[in-house]
Amino acid sequence: MQFSFQFPPADDAPAQARGALEVFDQILAPEVLEDLQLVVSELVTNSVKFGPKRSITLSLEVGAEGKVRGEVIDQGDGERAKIEMTPEPSLEGGWGLHLVERVATCWGVHEGSTHVWFEVGPRRRA
Repeated sequence: MQFSFQFPPADDAPAQARGALEVFDQILAPEVLEDLQLVVSELVTNSVKFGPKRSITLSLEVGAEGKVRGEVIDQGDGERAKIEMTPEPSLEGGWGLHLVERVATCWGVHEGSTHVWFEVGPRRRA
């Protein structure tokens, strides 16, 4: 099953994205849904903070055995994010991608973009 959502580059976009994921509460295991909400929230937050202020797209594909593959696309080139994102987490922030790293089974960024892909499922990254 494939799904696609669009969000404005607004401060409430992460909350909108988490809310949109509630449609999966009968499809996904509760822990997978929680992981999905965390990963999507962090990636959409980064799109709002560092993206080019264009529409944010969330694409999801729910596969066998409760695995979800997704993409967050904000149409950026990645340059502003490289400059403004803190390379190490601190008390003020910078924890988002570290959380994604811990929760997603795998994830990455398409070169030269802010088009981030990820997978979550019943088994977290070891």
